[in-house]
Amino acid sequence: MSNEQTLIDPDLEQLATAFAAQAAGDPVGAVQQWTRAIGRLDAPMTEAAHRLADASLDWPARSALNTVADGAALLRRWADDRGQRPALPRMPFLSQRAAYQYCASLVYQRGSRATANALRQGRVVVLGLRRETSTLANKGRGVYDDHIVVLNGWRSRGSVCVLPGNTEPSAQYAHRAVVTAGKPLDERYKDVASRGASHVAGVDVNADKIRDAGRLRAGTYFFREKPGGYLGARAFRSAEDQTVERDTNGDGRFALDDAGTRIDTKGVGRTMYIHWGGADNAPVVNTWSAGCQTIPKNHYGSFLSSVGQNPSFFYVLIDGQ
Repeated sequence: MSNEQTLIDPDLEQLATAFAAQAAGDPVGAVQQWTRAIGRLDAPMTEAAHRLADASLDWPARSALNTVADGAALLRRWADDRGQRPALPRMPFLSQRAAYQYCASLVYQRGSRATANALRQGRVVVLGLRRETSTLANKGRGVYDDHIVVLNGWRSRGSVCVLPGNTEPSAQYAHRAVVTAGKPLDERYKDVASRGASHVAGVDVNADKIRDAGRLRAGTYFFREKPGGYLGARAFRSAEDQTVERDTNGDGRFALDDAGTRIDTKGVGRTMYIHWGGADNAPVVNTWSAGCQTIPKNHYGSFLSSVGQNPSFFYVLIDGQ
């Protein structure tokens, strides 16, 4: 493989593995070679390479790196990066390998240890990449501007299926959008195509007599097939109670300025499923989400084929930027 090809479609996992193997015995040389190796990558793949290298290190290698200034600086950078929102990737990826490596690096960094082990063992892992979007968008019907990614690390080769998706509720199910006496409960929802009082979803967590919309909080969850499906198709349900964020101030966003008990560990149970939504090529797009993770109907077959029959899988949801 030529240098030009390496720059276009580098094997980041090989670079990370070589770095980790060298670091314990020769931390200075490992850092120098690492710096040269990633110096000609573009920004997204550079960040993926750093995440993969961090995930590859064992304790002897970390201890050795801490003895040299540049190695300790790398470890601090990687620790800081875990607390930041990662940049969402440009689509489409240049190659299957690039897509797999980028998404796998996020699973290794943001998922639980059990999730990382599952991916290394060749099990299916699903990744949700969330782009912050107001629940009021598209007249409250939702937008497919997130990504749902199915990863399979079988035999360390890595396959990936990247699909459009939605990870936030749409305001059509909001209590504030319900029309009474010719106007919505909240004037900010006047353009929302409300589904009506019978379809309201949410929990009043701040005792203001308004049910607050919720979205699944970023983190790791374990899903199994939901018996009976949902909305006429196969669907998937969490094996444990979920944690959600509540939009307590009703501005259509989930942020720190939502007052009160915005983090709700009890109100949703296991009811935020993964299921299909309306097609994204329909004249009027509707995600059909009151907080569930939805995939357009016209892409849902690809999702089902990727996860297989009667699957169970870790789902890692990440807030990106």
